Amino acid sequence: MLDALPLTIICLLPVILYLPFLAAPFERDEGVYATIAQGLLHGKVPYRDLFDNKPPLVYGWYAFSFMIFGEHLAAPRILASLLLSFTTLSIFGQARIVFSRGVAYCAAALFGLSTGLPFVALHANTEAYMLLPLATAFLAFTIGMRRSSMRWMCLAGALCGIAMMTKQVAVWNLLGLAGVATVWRWRDDGLRWTTLRPAAMLTAGAALAVALIAIPFAATGSLGELFYANVSYNWLYVGVLSYGERLADFSEGFIFFSAVAAPLVAGAFWGLLTVVFRRKQPFDYLIIVWAAASAAGVAMGGRFFPHYFLHLLPAMAVLTAVVGYERLARRRIEPLSRPALGLALLLVAASLTTNGVLYLAPRLAERHVAQNVYEQKEWEDASQALAQYVKERTGPEDKIFNFGREAQIYFYADRQPAVRYFSDWPFWWDDQTLNQTVAALRLTRPVYLIDSALPPLFPDYRQYHPPVLMSLLQTDYDYVGRIYFADVYRLKGSIGSPIAPGSELNALMAQNYSFQ
Repeated sequence: MLDALPLTIICLLPVILYLPFLAAPFERDEGVYATIAQGLLHGKVPYRDLFDNKPPLVYGWYAFSFMIFGEHLAAPRILASLLLSFTTLSIFGQARIVFSRGVAYCAAALFGLSTGLPFVALHANTEAYMLLPLATAFLAFTIGMRRSSMRWMCLAGALCGIAMMTKQVAVWNLLGLAGVATVWRWRDDGLRWTTLRPAAMLTAGAALAVALIAIPFAATGSLGELFYANVSYNWLYVGVLSYGERLADFSEGFIFFSAVAAPLVAGAFWGLLTVVFRRKQPFDYLIIVWAAASAAGVAMGGRFFPHYFLHLLPAMAVLTAVVGYERLARRRIEPLSRPALGLALLLVAASLTTNGVLYLAPRLAERHVAQNVYEQKEWEDASQALAQYVKERTGPEDKIFNFGREAQIYFYADRQPAVRYFSDWPFWWDDQTLNQTVAALRLTRPVYLIDSALPPLFPDYRQYHPPVLMSLLQTDYDYVGRIYFADVYRLKGSIGSPIAPGSELNALMAQNYSFQ
């Protein structure tokens, strides 16, 4: 019993680190997932009734958390922290098969601690749900290689399929494992048809998992919508950026990630060199392929938000543990040169300083480093109060619409979106979606229309407010006023009267962002 205590404590690290942030306001992405999950629980079909470009299981994870823990913003984060705890255990198991027990403990501890990195983790984004099936697939594949078992290969493929249906980028890890499996059999059997058998079992397992998850969409006649959202639309989403913009975005994202996780980044690079040049076991190279596949997954989106790098943390934790344990725990301690010691201290100081500032004074840091991030967080904080305002003036059956990206308003107000495209992202990548949405709004006639596409996050008012939308506002809606960060409109002829822009309520609630 006592032997399991250290591992139990390590596996609980994600839960412990998430506890202070369970009640933090939803981020925009979390608001989208929560809104679709609410719709799912009310019988709506993702993509057909409520559009987003993530695979369906993320909405299933959110809906499951609401069923277990209740429909509040802490529920998805509680589930995410629990899944990350099991991910920690899975990382320990995989590392223990390939490396020593000490390396396995170090890898699990490093990953558990890394789940507390601000902006990288501490939320309920897709990566937090993807990592458990992905890490468990890695474990199953390693067991399959050890035992030459095709059943374990099929299980590994199925788990990769589940991860892919949580976030598409997991496909790179499946391809990496298929490549390793093919080379592994080729070295033993030569060029025969059996050489491709492990890769075929991986692919079959993944295809089976994807097919099973797609059955509800086939049953509701929405396979086309599923394909469009996850393939066609994402192609538009990724392709809109030039290679120069992608490079700039990557540089910004990697610099931030390196600042908050500096020792882990350096340790992973050092561990990578150690595995490549100093170790000779074939299984050691498996982690190199896994790390490369995870890096490809991070790059696949074309954008490099900090939470994308969560995908890399399992591989980085194992690589860092390899070199750390061998140098320290195995008494292979060698005196560090002064430059090396200075660099190590600099990396630790940079990481501790960055994390300390983000934990102790997040708003101050955001305001001085990234004003747009500061404004976005301010809007996220105010979304709950704005949603409460709308909730008090509508009934459960009423629909609302937010023009902008603050989808969390729907969840907080407990009101369903009036139309399929309830966030403005699709309007910029697919020209048809805006006209379709305005036409649908004229039919559904939501009681409140909330315009959150305003400065400073949307700097040019005219650019972000096309004539077709302005015509709808002028003909069908009365202007209520600026409430917190948004312009609020109420359907003409609906119960209640608009609040004059200069009224006492508006003055109390408004944050005056000036624009032309």
